[in-house]
Amino acid sequence: MPERNELVVCKIVKIFPNSAFAELIEYRKRGMIHVSEVALKWVKDIREFIKENQFVVCRVMRIEGNDISLSVKRVRREDADRRLGEFKKERKAEKMLELLAKKRNKTLDDAYREVGNELGEEFGSLHRAFEFAIRNPDLLKSKIGENPWLDSIIEMAGKSYSEKVYTVKADLELFCYSNNGIEIIKNALRKAADSGVDVRYVSAPKYVISASGKNFRDVKERVVNAAEAVSNEITANKGTCEFKIIED
Repeated sequence: MPERNELVVCKIVKIFPNSAFAELIEYRKRGMIHVSEVALKWVKDIREFIKENQFVVCRVMRIEGNDISLSVKRVRREDADRRLGEFKKERKAEKMLELLAKKRNKTLDDAYREVGNELGEEFGSLHRAFEFAIRNPDLLKSKIGENPWLDSIIEMAGKSYSEKVYTVKADLELFCYSNNGIEIIKNALRKAADSGVDVRYVSAPKYVISASGKNFRDVKERVVNAAEAVSNEITANKGTCEFKIIED
């Protein structure tokens, strides 16, 4: 059973006018989401906020016997994104372990008994163990010791995993009504480019600022800071700037 206040990944399986039932994927249990726990605002139609077969992150509110009460609205967006990301990574790692098991004519349960459980305990999760198989295979071997699965895990991890590169863009619309408005816009965009982001002209008055990297938070911060700097300079010179952040 999950613990109270735990964040759990759920799949919506049935929706009623005043509630929804969800499967707690990692526990193979079912819980109930009351309509009052779906959204922070008043809910007229529960289907406007959740759909059948949708994956959501819920907070466990109460456990009474086999009855589990869940909440969607009490989970912050960033916590939900993080939890779903972890869940997807773990599912991917499990699929890889299952493929290795099939090659050995074994089941997934066999794979967990022979290596998976030990990897999870040592590295905190299966997907972290697979990441170590790429970044530091010697450490992986030193932690686990001699195990006939390890060479296969390291080989598969190298083929299946690659470090994700995040791209964040800002679509800008720039207007400047000063006599030298064009130069002011060019200068603001030049400063943005000097700060380490890419600047691209689309068609007046539209421009794009973008950046890429392996750390999503740093990439987004660079783009937001550059867009805000452009906006401040344009508005200080009798102009307007509207921008929209787009995450990939």
